[in-house]
Amino acid sequence: MQCTLTKLLEVMSNRDVIEQLFEFRIQFRHFGSEFINDRHFTAKNSDLALEMFRFACKKDDLEVEVDSIEQWNRWANRWENTEAPTHEPSESLP
Repeated sequence: MQCTLTKLLEVMSNRDVIEQLFEFRIQFRHFGSEFINDRHFTAKNSDLALEMFRFACKKDDLEVEVDSIEQWNRWANRWENTEAPTHEPSESLP
């Protein structure tokens, strides 16, 4: 019994640190439109969320301007700005 418990503790201590995921909301508008849309992504950070957004825009052949990138603060129950908007067309981004 002691051997099994020791092995279990070894396995648990050798696990990689689990990275936390966050919810991001990217607000954007299509070129020539004043209507603001938003898409939600779950990612480790805002850079990865923006990368996923760019991929989705490229896949759907959308030209958009990003207005804001916000992260959900579950403790304060609100969206918070994470960085300044890029205002670049998604198809021109790598």
